[in-house]
Amino acid sequence: MKSTTHLARKVISSQKAKPISAVEFSNAWARIWRKPQQQTRSGADPEATIGLAISGGVDSMALAFLCSSLQKKQPSLESGGSSFRAFVVDHGVRSGSDVEALAVSRSLEDRGIPSHVLKMEWPESLQTPGLPNFESSARKYRFRTLGNACRQWGIDSLFLAHHEDDQVETIMMRLMEGHRMGLTGIKEHAEIPECYGIHGVHESGGLDDPAMNRFKEEKAIPPQKFSSDNYQAGYQPLRDIYRPVIPHGIPQLIPETGGVRVYRPLLGFSKERLIATCKENNVEWFEDHTNKDRTLTKRNAIRYMRAHHVLPKALSKTALLQLAERIKQQEQRRQNVLEQWLSRCRITSLDLQAGTVKVRFANLDGFREDGSWSGEEAGQTAAELLRKVLTLVTPHEHISISSLHGAVRRIFPELSGEEPQKGSFTVCGVYFQYVPQDSPRVAIESTLPDEDGHESKPTWYISRQPFGSNEIGRHVLTFPSPGNECKWSAFQLFDGRYWIRIRIRTHANDVDIPPSATLQIKPLPQELWPRFKEELGGFRGQAIEIIKEKAPGGVRWTLPALVLREAGGKERVLALPTLGISLQHDSINGKVQCEVRYKKIHTAELPIIKADRELGGLGVGYRVPIER
Repeated sequence: MKSTTHLARKVISSQKAKPISAVEFSNAWARIWRKPQQQTRSGADPEATIGLAISGGVDSMALAFLCSSLQKKQPSLESGGSSFRAFVVDHGVRSGSDVEALAVSRSLEDRGIPSHVLKMEWPESLQTPGLPNFESSARKYRFRTLGNACRQWGIDSLFLAHHEDDQVETIMMRLMEGHRMGLTGIKEHAEIPECYGIHGVHESGGLDDPAMNRFKEEKAIPPQKFSSDNYQAGYQPLRDIYRPVIPHGIPQLIPETGGVRVYRPLLGFSKERLIATCKENNVEWFEDHTNKDRTLTKRNAIRYMRAHHVLPKALSKTALLQLAERIKQQEQRRQNVLEQWLSRCRITSLDLQAGTVKVRFANLDGFREDGSWSGEEAGQTAAELLRKVLTLVTPHEHISISSLHGAVRRIFPELSGEEPQKGSFTVCGVYFQYVPQDSPRVAIESTLPDEDGHESKPTWYISRQPFGSNEIGRHVLTFPSPGNECKWSAFQLFDGRYWIRIRIRTHANDVDIPPSATLQIKPLPQELWPRFKEELGGFRGQAIEIIKEKAPGGVRWTLPALVLREAGGKERVLALPTLGISLQHDSINGKVQCEVRYKKIHTAELPIIKADRELGGLGVGYRVPIER
């Protein structure tokens, strides 16, 4: 069967749109993307390679042409010093899609853009157009294919060809689905979607960037002298950060940075202008007939309706774009207010080794005193405040505002006039414990002034919610046997919080790990705790003190444990790698190295107060040097 697509240079007789100029495109690009400010050891700026997601349609071929033109003809513009690498995904659904992908790739190569055809691997059961989940499944596996390609080629910026008409269609779809917040439309840039759990793609991998490791050949900074200043300068601790029992001065885990971001420089241009750009410059493109089948997807139906029917003025392109802009401005105003209230919260402890936070939220009585804000807006802001803090600890990828209403009533009773409740509760995988005011540390923290003179709120100790007996099995990472090679495994994400990898050191005199045994990372099993304590030997007391301080009570059962599982199912704990506690004299444990990093967290707006153990008080506030 022949391919149902054809190579075309489409002519629209009524079209009067102007081609997009290089200057216009460069300005649109510069507004949303900046070349990384990094230098090589020689002092020269590294060339930034940008990925291009190319389908072969007019939109993406216009994007490829504009990028190629800037690269060749406009080195003085923002694109100067940047190169491109295109990725053409063959989804394999339509007959002839592989031939089409190769033709697109050759066209890009002819324009000086290195190109790769990526065969999308996805379940055959999902590859039937018209199925309810076909569109979402295709999107998921396409982005995962693109994300892995970006990781392979060391690319952290991926350009997509969404345009102004895509924006309008998205807003219409979200109106139909009853959304309000989503009416701002497609974002100009964001983290790559659908790639959760893929290291080096989803919010991770920045610490492995050569630019971040530029000091690795210099004299190492002793762990006890490691500080946030070193981190900001680009220092990365040695990869072998796995140590036996370590004094209380063990440095905090380094949070991940980096990840692939997608950019949409064409969002301000209409499809007509993209077509005009291709026509003017003799750029050929492929047309996919399935994009015109209004029965196939919701977007196709909306596209057909807009093309063949006269819609009410309120649903016109201009009206919908203006609506999105108004909501975007309202959202920005709300974010400004949110940041003001966020600065009045106090985070007095952020321990990434155990994944715990101690926080005193702002008193929101001020909302009732400000007549310009409704109760609904105050509740929304309170939920956003709560979500900002929850993201530091939660194992969940996303937190829905709608899931926080009950917790908002518990933490911000002043908004509803209810009596404060001091009991513990859970929300979004996070466990909240009320800290009594007579606690010595809380007594010190409570002396911090409330900027508005309102009554000080209580302090909460929050941690990962204890695992239920039926969910522990879903949080087990198994690492394959490395054979005789001393190589690091791939990073795996434990419980949405810790990126972990291991390697086995092989030496002739070492005791081998039995081939039938496996190494696992899993929540610390309570039934294995007594034996682990016993096997700690002379370091037992020091280890228990560290655990009491950093993971009191049930927090210890949420820690990742390195476990050796033998063929018969017998298990024993070898280490608690986030705390640096291990069986020092165990022959098998001595062969294992483990690297742990905390998930990427965003703390730029959070007022984190540094505790000073020696003075017994609170130091000055500081910002943890984490990316936004």
